[in-house]
Amino acid sequence: MTRDGASAGTTDLLERAVRSMEWLPGTVYVWAAGEAVSLKGIRRHLSVERGVPREWTDITGYWRRTGPDPVTGTDQEDDGAHERLHELTDLAPGFAIRAAVTLGLFELVRDGVPDPDELARRTGTAPSLLGALLTYLAAIGLLEPEGDGYRLTPVGEELVEDDHSSDEYHLGGAQAAMDLSLAGLHDTLRTGGPGYRTAAGLPVALAMAGDERLAGTARAAVEEEARWVAPGVSGAYDWASVTSLTAGGHGVGTLVNALVKAHPALRVRIAALPSELRVLEQVLDSDVAPRVEPIPQTGPVPHGGSTVLVSRLLERLADEDAVLALTEAAAALPADGTLILVEQIRPAAPDEDTALQHLRLACLFGSGVRAQGELEALVGRAGLRIRRREDVGWDHRLWVLHPAGGR
Repeated sequence: MTRDGASAGTTDLLERAVRSMEWLPGTVYVWAAGEAVSLKGIRRHLSVERGVPREWTDITGYWRRTGPDPVTGTDQEDDGAHERLHELTDLAPGFAIRAAVTLGLFELVRDGVPDPDELARRTGTAPSLLGALLTYLAAIGLLEPEGDGYRLTPVGEELVEDDHSSDEYHLGGAQAAMDLSLAGLHDTLRTGGPGYRTAAGLPVALAMAGDERLAGTARAAVEEEARWVAPGVSGAYDWASVTSLTAGGHGVGTLVNALVKAHPALRVRIAALPSELRVLEQVLDSDVAPRVEPIPQTGPVPHGGSTVLVSRLLERLADEDAVLALTEAAAALPADGTLILVEQIRPAAPDEDTALQHLRLACLFGSGVRAQGELEALVGRAGLRIRRREDVGWDHRLWVLHPAGGR
């Protein structure tokens, strides 16, 4: 079949011919090349109905017809599906942009360093490789040639004008770890455990303990997200009855800001790693900070006092680790103590963002965004009982928990 002869009619004839041909005994190997639409039915017939293994076929749709069919006059498939597939599977733009951000390339161009050789010298990179990166960044619209060098496009300017872009796109930051974690998705789907390791070969949970940038950007990102649920947390519990609160977890600085402002008599201790406490110093407002005592701590569970707040701690812990953390928290409470747990839940019909977050957390920590029933099962295994639960917005819940043997 030639390009000029391709039509819906010839497509049907070709497929019918393949379906009706004599099937010889022995092992079959199929090679076919032609117009892509014409080969779809043939490929499906061979794999589904004939059971020919994929490795025994080589079928290539190396061109695709467009425009009206010469026989029927109806519109034929265009390249939209093919182009969309390519767009969805292309990893190159994200890696190239993140590498350039990590090198400080866009800032250098903004600051008047357009020459490729000087950019290579300033970034400590091989000139030929940086030249290739610059060419690619221009091709995808981040840079544009100007004289013998480059200048920023509006998209490139957005990268350097956005105050959060250096953290969001830097390869050493938490967002990059979240995105890169999907490289381990295949293993995670099969094992249920974290499938991603850092460049040093460490699980991200361990890498965070020794990497202040990674841990700091991770905490800063969650603190930003916590702004949306802080009002709900502030209104979901009788905080006026609490004189002293011990808090820990992720996003807890933002929650404490809201609680102390609403209840000025409240005194708070925040337990976290020293590197995370430095981030919290920037999160706490100036009128709140004097009423907050930072407590350096290596473990994930805050201890001390009769009321303990734990925020988004379990999302970074596999089930058995989450149960242990809750068990330790319960053991540290007095008999009449209260553990207040705030976590995101996975709704019955998660949206795209929640589904992706679920996959990322699983790849990074072997956890995920748990459904309400899954979280409450962990609570029960830890020897805690649920006094009540409250919806605090944005798919987050607040649980009021007590030791199983308490009042």
